[in-house]
Amino acid sequence: MKRVYWVLTAVILSLSGSASSLWATDVTCSNADYKGVYGFESDGAFANLPPQAALIQGPFAQAGVLIPDGAGNVTLHANASYNGILFPLDTAATYSVTPDCHIEFIVPLPPPLTGVTTKFYGQLAHNARQTVLMASFPADASGKTVGVLPAIQYKQDLRFCGPSDFSGAYQLDMGGATTVPASSAGPFHRLGRIQTDGNGNFTATDLANFNSQLVNESFSGTYTVSADCFVSLNYTLNGGQYSIVGPIVGHGEMLLVMMKVPGWESEGTLRSLD
Repeated sequence: MKRVYWVLTAVILSLSGSASSLWATDVTCSNADYKGVYGFESDGAFANLPPQAALIQGPFAQAGVLIPDGAGNVTLHANASYNGILFPLDTAATYSVTPDCHIEFIVPLPPPLTGVTTKFYGQLAHNARQTVLMASFPADASGKTVGVLPAIQYKQDLRFCGPSDFSGAYQLDMGGATTVPASSAGPFHRLGRIQTDGNGNFTATDLANFNSQLVNESFSGTYTVSADCFVSLNYTLNGGQYSIVGPIVGHGEMLLVMMKVPGWESEGTLRSLD
């Protein structure tokens, strides 16, 4: 009996040692690990801006792509809504990745924030396929940043896209704020389902919350998919014209999107039900 006990003890200790060695394995990163095309979305609010940018201080949302080169340089292409005012976002930035997989971006902001440079601090995950970020550069002597600006990135595996790459049923999850219509101005969130036919047409049903007022919505429209995997859905609802835009990420299972409509600062995801 004692022999069996000591054999079992030896096996357990051996397995424990193996498990410990697995836990002790360090994951290291470098600039070269962050390379390719990443879809991203960001929301939050700008604050503490210089006087010339006072008009756009407030809620913010954007969606687009980043293209890092693996050597510390990155270009950004996106749509952005600053306090309900739409602007394209096209700029170049630099980044650095530490061995413990932290990442930092230095971003000279484009118009309407020309002259403002900000820093984003983040953490890589999932073999550098996903990144979480937030603005971290102090804007003034008090240490306040340009605002509260979280962001998330996912790697894009598709290289050339068409309408059939956005096909099937998708979970719809978007939130933020809106100022239009005035009767519904305030915080906003929408949950539901979008069904696409792979040929440029879609239908949607959802439950929306406009400033604590629940509304059941049903609408349909058309969509386009560019060769670089950027989707634009266009529809009419209650007499208004709307557009949801953003990149396909991963192998096509998710989109990172925003409302490209004046007066809206809302972003979110479309996730395949498959």
